[in-house]
This record gives sequence, C-alpha cells and structure tokens, in this order.
Amino acid sequence: MRKYLSLLKYEAKNIIRDPMNIYMCTFPIIILALSSFIFPMLFESIDPMKGDVLRMTMLLLVFVILAFGPFFLAALATFLLLEHKDEHTFSTIAVTPAGTSGYIRFKLAYIYLMSVAGNIIVLAGTKILAGDRYSVMGFSLFDGIELVHIVFFSLVNGLLTPALGLLQGALARNKVEGFAMIKGTGILALVPALMVLETFQGKMQYLLGVFPNFWSIRGMLLEFMPVKTGSDLSFPAYLLIGAVYNLALLLFAYRYFLKKAEY
Repeated sequence: MRKYLSLLKYEAKNIIRDPMNIYMCTFPIIILALSSFIFPMLFESIDPMKGDVLRMTMLLLVFVILAFGPFFLAALATFLLLEHKDEHTFSTIAVTPAGTSGYIRFKLAYIYLMSVAGNIIVLAGTKILAGDRYSVMGFSLFDGIELVHIVFFSLVNGLLTPALGLLQGALARNKVEGFAMIKGTGILALVPALMVLETFQGKMQYLLGVFPNFWSIRGMLLEFMPVKTGSDLSFPAYLLIGAVYNLALLLFAYRYFLKKAEY
C-alpha cells in the first residue's frame, strides 16, 4: 500500500506541473457548467412549438454530455504515458517495487476512477441543477434517469478512457503525434451521434456498434427517450455488450502498449 501512496504523490506532481493536464482534469466541471447553464439557454431560444427541432437539439447535446468525458481524460492518460516515452523513464520504473506493468496498471486504475467520477458528476449534477430544463412538451428527458442508471453507465463508459489512452500512447512516438491522434479520436467520438437520426433507430443502429462508445450511450439514450422499437435491446443488455467490448479493447491495448514501450 505504501508504494502506491508514493506513486500517487508522484502522479499528482506530474499532473499539476502542466497546465494542460490540470485543464483536462477540470473538464467534467466545464461540461457540467455547459450542460446546466449554457445548453438550457440554447433550448429556450428555440420555439417550443417546434417540438422535433427542440427534441433533436436536446438529444445531440445530451450525446455530447455522454460522449466526451472519456476522451478528454484519455488525452490526459496519453500525455502522461508519452512523458515516459519522451524521457525514457520506463527503464527506471522497471526496477521499482511496482515494476513497469504494475505502475501502468496503477496509472490506468486512477484514470479510470477519475473518468467514472467525472461521468457521475456531470450527469447527476445536470439532473439536479437543470433536469427540468431538458423538457419537450412538458416531458423532461431526465425523468427516467435514476442514480443507478448513471452509476452503471459511468462504470462501463469509463472503461474506454484507459483503453484509448493506452492505444494513443502506444501508437504515438511523442507528444506532438499524441496530440494529433487525440484530435482525430475526438472526431470519431461524434460518429455514434448518428444514432439519434431516424435512419439508425432500427437494425441499422448496429452498424455503429463498431465504435466502443456506442453501446453504453445507446443504452442511456433509450432511458432519456424511452421509445423503443423491436430491434432495440434493454438498458442492461446494451451496457453488458459495451462492458465486454471495452474490456476486450482495454486488454488488447494494455498488451500492445507493453510491447511498444521502450525500457
């Protein structure tokens, strides 16, 4: 336990010495401010009689709330891992009590917990602060969202954070390449937003299943807008598939990173 406390102090110093790392750590608070105060102002600017436009706008912005948390903290994980590649410090870490693999697992564990906590803060905070402002024709999208949905979604969705951080850290040779990859994956995060279109409401939705964030987000969107078709799964089924997919991706990414890391 003592070695992990020492590692935690070391990681905290690494994070706070770079303003970009601090910014990424505060991203859940930024998203919460947007979802609780800025987005509702946008809803109020739309004619309430245009229910379809208002509904689509809300769903797209809810998608942003659900999707982007893991990607920003994955960027933090990528930068922290690339620091070791740039400075060639993995050989030093290898002789510590934790070892390189133990150190990487520790880093991934606290990044994952940060991602889970960030998701919970954003969703629970939005429901408390502005849930009634996400309303279409008197129906609030947050009426069907309970704490249990938020927690289980956060546990599954958060798995993408360390997996993506490892993949980006393995593929990038330095921080410049890492930053370019982070921008590219940020764009990919938006692709599953197609699920809010009518075209992808039936069986066609599963074409988007190749994207690992599709499954957990789709499950949550069905709770936000509980209108199901015969092709839809249940909330637990979507999350179960998402958990298996993300865990498989995480295991692959972990092994791939260890293979690429320079000792």
